[in-house]
Amino acid sequence: MNTLNLSLRQRKLLHILQSHSSFITGPELARQLNVTSRTIRNDIAEINRNLLPFRAQILSEGNKGYLFSAEDPESIRKKNQSGTAFITKEERVRYLAIQLCLSDNPINMYDLEEEMYISRTTLDHDLRFLKMKYVLSEPHIELNQHKENLEFEHSERKRRMLLNRLLHEDWNYHQKGNAYYEYDFLNPDILDLIMEEVPLHLNRHSIQMEDVNLIALNLAVAIMYHRMLSGHPLPPCAPVPRPDPAACDATEELMDALEEKLKYVFSREERDEIYLNIASGHMLDSSLLNFETVKLYFEPVTIEMADIYLAEIKKVFRIDFSNDEDFYITLLQYFRYLQTPIHIFNTQENMDLARSRLCAEYEIAFLFQETALRYLGYYLNRSELLYLAYCISGALDYLYHQHPEAKFRTVICSHLNMPAVWTLKRKLLGTFDNYLHMTALLPVNAKNAYDFRDTDLILTTVHKEITDNPSVHTIQISSFMTPSDYRKIESYIQMKRIRTLCPLASPTLQSLLENACWHEAQASSMPFCIIEQMADDFLSAGLVSEKYLEDLLRRESISSFASHPGVLFLHSLVPASATRLSITTFSHAVNWENHKIWIVVMAAFLPQEVPLLFRLVNVFSEESSPAEQIKDLKTKEDLIKYWC
Repeated sequence: MNTLNLSLRQRKLLHILQSHSSFITGPELARQLNVTSRTIRNDIAEINRNLLPFRAQILSEGNKGYLFSAEDPESIRKKNQSGTAFITKEERVRYLAIQLCLSDNPINMYDLEEEMYISRTTLDHDLRFLKMKYVLSEPHIELNQHKENLEFEHSERKRRMLLNRLLHEDWNYHQKGNAYYEYDFLNPDILDLIMEEVPLHLNRHSIQMEDVNLIALNLAVAIMYHRMLSGHPLPPCAPVPRPDPAACDATEELMDALEEKLKYVFSREERDEIYLNIASGHMLDSSLLNFETVKLYFEPVTIEMADIYLAEIKKVFRIDFSNDEDFYITLLQYFRYLQTPIHIFNTQENMDLARSRLCAEYEIAFLFQETALRYLGYYLNRSELLYLAYCISGALDYLYHQHPEAKFRTVICSHLNMPAVWTLKRKLLGTFDNYLHMTALLPVNAKNAYDFRDTDLILTTVHKEITDNPSVHTIQISSFMTPSDYRKIESYIQMKRIRTLCPLASPTLQSLLENACWHEAQASSMPFCIIEQMADDFLSAGLVSEKYLEDLLRRESISSFASHPGVLFLHSLVPASATRLSITTFSHAVNWENHKIWIVVMAAFLPQEVPLLFRLVNVFSEESSPAEQIKDLKTKEDLIKYWC
C-alpha cells in the first residue's frame, strides 16, 4: 500500500495533528472540523488502521487528547499528499468553496496552498474556475481578495444557497436512504432526523416534490440549524408573501416539530426561507391540468411565455406543437418552476452525451433565450436548456406519432431462416413502431431482383452491399439485436425525423460547401479568437451585423457549442442577408471545452432558410463525422468529398 485510503476529512484531521508538536484535545479537533467528538474518535481509529503498516500512529492519552507519532514523519506527510483527496480541479474547488462559506474570517492563500498541497499557480487556476461556477453564476456570491487573503461576501443567504448546491452536487441517489456526501460538516444524526420529519408534514398536506427539491429542502433545514448553532442566523427582513396555503401550513408544522425535537427556536426569517423551499418545489396535480383549466392554475405571465415560445418555434422552424396538450401542460409547469425563487435542476451524468443525442432539440430550446431574458431577467444556463430540450424531444416524438405517413419504409434483408427474421421484425417494431413501416422481409439472394425505389432503410445481417441506390440508407445489424444495433437505428431515426418534419431548404449542402469561406490547416488558437476571426468573414462581406457575433459569443459563454470531438458547428439565428458557411481546418487539434476539435464550421442563415440548420447539425454531429475519420481531412476538396 503506497497511499493512505482516507477521506478528505480524515486527511485534514491527520494534517492538523501532524502540524502540532503537542497534544490536542478531541473537542478542539471537533471544533476545527465542525463534527462531533465521536466522529473524531471514529476517524482516528480509521487513520490508525491506515498508519499501522508505516510504523506511525495517533496516540491517545486521557485528558490530554491526541498526538501524532511516527518513525518517519515526512514519509507519512508525502503519503497523505499522494492520495486522491485533491486530485482533481473539481474536488479542490469544491473544498475551497465550502471553506470560504464556513469561515468567519479571511482565509490566507499560503495556508490553502500548504493544506491542499498545491502551487500558487494551481490555486490561481482553481480560483478562476470557482468564480465561473459560483460568482458569475448562481448564487452570484462575491469573492473578495485583499493581498493574500480571500473571503466570500457576508451574505448569509448566498452562503447557505452555495452550501446547499455543493452538498447537492455530491448527493448519492443510489445509496439506501440517499446517503449524503460523507466528508462534510453536517451532523449525520441531525440530517437523519430531518429526513424522517420532513416527509411526514409534506404528506399530511398532500405536497408532492421532485427528488431534487426534497433533498434541497432537507439540506436547507440542516444547513439552517448548523448555521444558527454557529451564530449565523438570517438577518431581519420583510416578511415573505405566502400565496401557497398548503406549503405555509406544512412549513409551520415542520418548524414547530423541529423546535420541539431540537430544542431550538427558529425565527420568522428562517421559517420564511423554508416556506420558499417548500412552495418552490410544490408540484401541481397534473391530472387536473388541460387546455381548459390552465388559467385556473397558472399565472397569466406563465401562459404568455409558453404561447410566445410556441409561436416562435412555428415561425422560425415551421414546427407546430399547438395541438399537443400534454406537451403544453409540461411546458407550462417547466416555465412555472423557472419562475420560483428556488429552482434546482439535477445535473446530468454526462451532459455532453445527452446534448449530442438531443442536438436538434437543443437548438429549438435555445430559441427560448430572448423570451427568457424578457420575462425571467436572465438567459437559461446549460442545465436549464437541456431540460427544455428533453421537453422538445417528447413533443417531437408525439408529432411523429401523429404523422404515420412519415414512417420510414424499411426492408429487412437477412441470411437467416424466416422464423429468425420474423422475430427481428417483431423486436424492431416493439421499439420503433412509431417510426418504421416494414415493407418486406428478404433473403439476401433476392436483393438484385427487388425494387428498392420505394425504400428508405435497409436492415441487413450480412457484410455486403444490398443496393447501390443512393437514396436508401443501409444499417448492418446482428442476428440478435444488441444494444449497439438499437442505438444505430435510433441515431438514424433521430437524423431523419427532423429532416422529415423540416423539409430541406435551399441551398444544398454541396453548394454551401463550395461557396464557403475556407481557411485550411490553420494554427491552433483560443476558442473566442476563432469565433471572432471566422465571424469576420461574414461581417466584412456585409452579410451580418455585429449582433451576429455578439450572439455567438454570448451563447458560447452560457453553453459551449462543443459537445463532442472532431467537428465543431457554430451558428446563430440572428438574420443574415444570405445563407453562408465559413470553414476552418487546423494543422493540430484545438482544445475546446476539453474536446479535441480539428474542423470548425460557422453558419449564418437567411430567415426563410433556418430549417437548414437541422440538417447541418446532423451532418456535423459526432456520429456523422467521427473524429477518427475527419481529423486528417484538411482541404476543401477532402471535406466536400467526405460530406457530399
